[in-house]
Amino acid sequence: MKTRSIFYITTTILVITLLTACFNERSSITPVQEAEPETVERFETPTPEPSPEPELEPEPELDEHERTVSNHMEDTSYVQETNGTKGILVAIDPGHQRRGNSSQELLGPGTSETKAKVAGGTSGVATGVPEYELTLDISFLLRDELMSRGYEVFMIRESHDVDISNRTRAEMATEAGAHIFVRVHANGNTNSAVNGILTISPTKKTPYIPALYSRSLALSQCILDEMLATTGAKNMGIWETDTMTGINWSTMPVTIIELGFMTNPEEDRLMQTADYQQKLVDGIANGIDFFFIFEFGD
Repeated sequence: MKTRSIFYITTTILVITLLTACFNERSSITPVQEAEPETVERFETPTPEPSPEPELEPEPELDEHERTVSNHMEDTSYVQETNGTKGILVAIDPGHQRRGNSSQELLGPGTSETKAKVAGGTSGVATGVPEYELTLDISFLLRDELMSRGYEVFMIRESHDVDISNRTRAEMATEAGAHIFVRVHANGNTNSAVNGILTISPTKKTPYIPALYSRSLALSQCILDEMLATTGAKNMGIWETDTMTGINWSTMPVTIIELGFMTNPEEDRLMQTADYQQKLVDGIANGIDFFFIFEFGD
């Protein structure tokens, strides 16, 4: 009994000692003071006054021909077609006609200068074939070739006995909604040794169709390059000129193709062979293909 009492007394003293130690330890801890937030000086950003809108100069008013060119250049509906064709309309102009017309017409929009409506063309020195016959023969072959490749074709003329001025030919292509205007001709020169193929395009400073310069030049270059590749003919280059009525009144990329020189006996005979005519046509069609790849990467 005495031993148990001593145990209880000892235990009680130990508990009191531990409680006292814990109380003293808590009393010795200094509470942490929270730091006062720094005072940040605020600056009001001034609201800028709105700048006055610049006055826009009114766009120059376009004449009827310029509006037609502008509308045509904005029309890209032919880039994609879902009916199995390319959706591209090519206007082919077989140069000249049986009888020329020396009556005058305006050389281009906005000028008072005039030129004969349409000439009769040259003829083969060896074959006697008139230019207007050769150009129509080639144009029919070109029509068939282009249609086989998925193009639509509009023919300016399909017979020799017509009277269509050069300005009217360009206007017909516009009315048909053509996307390019390909004019087929043959060449002549007082020097019978001259031979080769060339194409014709407006100049960079054309006062008539400046918006069509680069695309007409590209069309001329594509066709020339491909014709040279298929025929092996001499390269006579691209003649840039503003003297062609049918070019000046165009509202779409346009080129004149000079198939060869009918005043050169050898080339004249060559242009009357079926094999060479097909080479000419293949070259023109290939050039048209590449022109649209050049334009749209398609």
